Amino acid sequence: MRSIVKKVLPKIITDSIIKWRVRRSITELYKYDKRRLLKYTYNVNDHLSMENLRAKITFHYHSIEKGLSNANLRLGFGEKAFKELFWAMDKYVMEGFEVKDFRFQNAISVINSYVELHRTYGYDVREIESYLKKYQDYLLKENENSGGYMIIDKATLPNFKELRFSELAFNRHSVRDFGIKEVDDNKIYEAINVAAKSPSVCNRQSWKVYLIKSTKLIKKVLKQQGGLTGNGDNLKKLLLITSDKQYMTGGTERNQTYIDGGLYTMSLLYALESANIATCTLNTSFSLEKEKKIRELLNINESEDFIAFVAVGTYPELVKVAKSPRDNYSSFLTVIE
Repeated sequence: MRSIVKKVLPKIITDSIIKWRVRRSITELYKYDKRRLLKYTYNVNDHLSMENLRAKITFHYHSIEKGLSNANLRLGFGEKAFKELFWAMDKYVMEGFEVKDFRFQNAISVINSYVELHRTYGYDVREIESYLKKYQDYLLKENENSGGYMIIDKATLPNFKELRFSELAFNRHSVRDFGIKEVDDNKIYEAINVAAKSPSVCNRQSWKVYLIKSTKLIKKVLKQQGGLTGNGDNLKKLLLITSDKQYMTGGTERNQTYIDGGLYTMSLLYALESANIATCTLNTSFSLEKEKKIRELLNINESEDFIAFVAVGTYPELVKVAKSPRDNYSSFLTVIE
């Protein structure tokens, strides 16, 4: 019947019907997405699940880790992050969730790292210490040093170009302060080209890359982005990866720009690391106001979805990084037989 209708009706009418169906599908799918987002995300969900609390705990302890790895350390930092972290940890324990969980363990380890660092400076953080005493009995010996920060001597870094992929992955760190020497543009171009081998839906390759070299413009962008506050020493080059909706068919591909752009970005990070270039990924999860400001600053087409910024530079003599521990695969793998 459908094939007969197609033959009888003019193409302009069948095309109009198809477009109407796609528009209706887009409306339905985005309503579905909105409902799930409101139901499950922890900033709007009134009944926090274990996963919600694990995420909230991780968000705030990682914020503290980043502060600990700051080359321009500000003693006593993190008041707001600690307030939210302690609330989430108290709630987690009150709900009877597993305190041996690796995320909860990392939180205690990060608090311990914070207290120890401030002790070396003779700086009073007794309120934080009181919370550490409250949780310390939960901390397993093997996780005592899982979270926090570490300092790596540049001379001990491997030649990343010679590493196998697993070694490259396990040796990657987000570097938030860079060396004085600038990165050669040609090395960046080469990495951008290598990353183009990333898979994409039907090989449509919707990604775009912007290399920002104006330090004045970088400062304006980072002021809006907010992820390198107190960091970014010697940052002279910033990449922005976007993915263009013009390459997508309709509602069923509403997430595809982010999937393809994310795949490209991860390939780019490894390609840059393989070229011995230090990087830090900065998210582009903006309010509408900030998104519009950044589009205006960089003249980005409305059809392009922001994927990530990537700060690039050389390694400083002492590389101070957040440990950012990862879950073991057994905690997130489900085998379906």
